[in-house]
Amino acid sequence: MNVRGIPRTRRPLPHRFRRRAANPLRRRSDRCQSWLGTSLLLLLVLALPTIPTLVAQDVYASQMRTLHAQSAQRHRITARVTADAKGPASAGDSLQRASVRWTDAMGAVRTGTADVPAGSAEGDTVLVWVDGEGRPAKPPMQRDEALTAAWFAACLSAAGLALAYCGARAALVGTLNRRRYARWEAAWETVEPRWSGRLRG
Repeated sequence: MNVRGIPRTRRPLPHRFRRRAANPLRRRSDRCQSWLGTSLLLLLVLALPTIPTLVAQDVYASQMRTLHAQSAQRHRITARVTADAKGPASAGDSLQRASVRWTDAMGAVRTGTADVPAGSAEGDTVLVWVDGEGRPAKPPMQRDEALTAAWFAACLSAAGLALAYCGARAALVGTLNRRRYARWEAAWETVEPRWSGRLRG
């Protein structure tokens, strides 16, 4: 009641707050689409923070195993450049390829092509990486590279989940629409003769 003692009538709720099921035009397929769409969205919300994290952890662990294996197998040695470094410098570390010569642990003289500092000239002494068999090799993987690979895998898996959600939702809507169209066509075949008057003819 208001201040004058006159009972106040309750205003109906706005349409957006009414129960959807109360809509007489709402079909069972509409309710099915709403519930299944909500379920798919809930699965996506639950999967997005979980699956990419698990994928990133797995990729990072794999990359770190590779890092430790490379660090154990590869080491740096002192070599002498036998020809001026040529070719474009590698991005980020300013390295060029050049022919080098070095003496291994057995005292044998070996030659090969390795990454050396850009601008190295014949006769310069440089440090190069070799693998467990004494062949020139790339530097061992760094932890930053492992982190980058993990982040990249996480982003790819998140994008894959989003695409899977969109595909599943599109398939759901397409299936329900085909059933709706089939029912509309069947209903129209029943109603159209009476509506158009063909049965009266």
